[in-house]
This record gives sequence, C-alpha cells and structure tokens, in this order.
Amino acid sequence: MTPITKHQPRLGVEVLRDCNLSNLTNLESRELKESLWKHGVVVVRQQHLTAKQLEEFARKTFGDLMFAYSQTKTLDPDISPDLQSQYVAILGNPKGLTQTPVGKIAWEWHHDKDGVPRTERLDMNALYVVMLYGVELAAEGVNGQPHTTEFLDMIEAYNNLDHQHQQQLEQMSMYHSPPMFYKNINVETDIPRKVQPIVSTHKVTGKKGLYLGSDTAIAVGMEDRPEEAKRFWQDLFRTVLDCTPVYSHVWQPGDIIFWDNSQVMHRGTPYDATKYKRIALRLGVVDNT
Repeated sequence: MTPITKHQPRLGVEVLRDCNLSNLTNLESRELKESLWKHGVVVVRQQHLTAKQLEEFARKTFGDLMFAYSQTKTLDPDISPDLQSQYVAILGNPKGLTQTPVGKIAWEWHHDKDGVPRTERLDMNALYVVMLYGVELAAEGVNGQPHTTEFLDMIEAYNNLDHQHQQQLEQMSMYHSPPMFYKNINVETDIPRKVQPIVSTHKVTGKKGLYLGSDTAIAVGMEDRPEEAKRFWQDLFRTVLDCTPVYSHVWQPGDIIFWDNSQVMHRGTPYDATKYKRIALRLGVVDNT
C-alpha cells in the first residue's frame, strides 16, 4: 500500500502518492475507500483533472448516484469547458474577482447530506462522499493565514461526551433542512422533512457518531418552539467545539480532498474574492459499497 502521512491523529491523511486519479487500479481504488472510511477525511495531491475526468473517476470508484445542480445544465461560455460537467459544481469566482463568490453559504458548519435531494435511494445514513478539487487557490484567508477548509470529527465528538449525555442524545432525532443548493426552497419557512437520529452508527466501521446537519436543524418535539430548538442546537454544537479539535486542511494546488459525511462536519473559510481568484470543483456521490 502507498504510505500514509498523518496530519492529525485521524483526519486529513495523505493517500495514493504519485498516482493519477483518472487511471486508478482496482487496488488503488480499494485503498482510497478503505482509508476514507478509516480516517473520515483524506487528501490526494498533485492532480491535474478536468471536470469530466473527475466525474468519470467518481463514477468508477464510488458509483453513479450523483446529483446535478441543474438537469438542464449548459456550458457557460465565460468559463473553460475543462471546468464544466453535469455533476460538478464550480465554487469560488471562476469568472474573476467579485463581491459574491459561489459557495459562500458553505462558510457555516454543516453536513453536506442536508444539501441533496430527498430520494428513496439515499437514507440519511448513506455513505455520501464529497470531493473538492483545488484548481486555483486564494493565497490567504481573510485572517491573513493560509486558506483552509475545516473539519470536525463527529465520531470523536460523540466519544468525548459524558455517558449520560450520550444516552440522552441516543434517544433523540432532528429534522433537517431541505436542500440548500436548490431553487424555490425557503429554509426559514419550509418545514424540514428529513429526519436523522442525532447518534448514528456508521455503515462500514460500526462506530457511533453525531449527525448535527446545520444550525437550521430542529430537534423532534421542538417543532413548535423554534427559539428553544435553536438554543438546543447551538448549545450542543458549542459542546462539540469545546471537546473536539478542528482539523484545518491547508490547500495546495492540485489537492483533492475527500470526506465522508457520515463522520465529519465541515466548513469553508472566508477569503477576499475581490483580491484573489479561487476555483474549486465539487462533486458528491453515494458510495455503492
């Protein structure tokens, strides 16, 4: 197997050094997936892929259950065709400097499974993998530090809770917001319909972890008490932050970072899109394991 270099005790290991994801062997594909289930977040460096190649890699490695941002997506003449494909979203400011980069909503902590359509083939505990490919990067974040994406290990978060708190949460579920990336959805007024236990068991590893969605989640039983529901989520998330180290992935050009939404929460970090150009390709797929 390719050596793995650890950046954190669990999250953010580097895998498949000196490989080309568009031409993986079956053994390398298996190694990638095994590392992802084990570590929750992995990175493959020094890739040079088009959006089509990224889509083909995802289909071959994980399966064909991907989600298009638009069923009628056409090429944008102002963006390179190499960056465009039906199931690939372009985050950042590919058309140049702007006040409103695409993907700004992802600067808040969340699980990406809240942002996919409801479908019978996708239960809330499905192995939904997201990959983000850094094509062109901002030189720094708004804090003057290297531009990063941050992750929280929700299995570690569960393990760090006291036993009484674990037992309480194991009896609870939350409603989660409709897809945030789709039109004609008002998250503030539409009643969330996805329901997920706060404590879930991972389908591959069998480990327990927390699923918090985002700050629009509503604990079952608090539907008519929105302020109480908001406080419950915020207090729980504050507890998670207090007991769980944040893994910050420092981007290098050509990085593709993979994360398992059954194990981690994440957020992007702000950068000055009026000063720096950033292009990242995002693709989500349900693993067919």
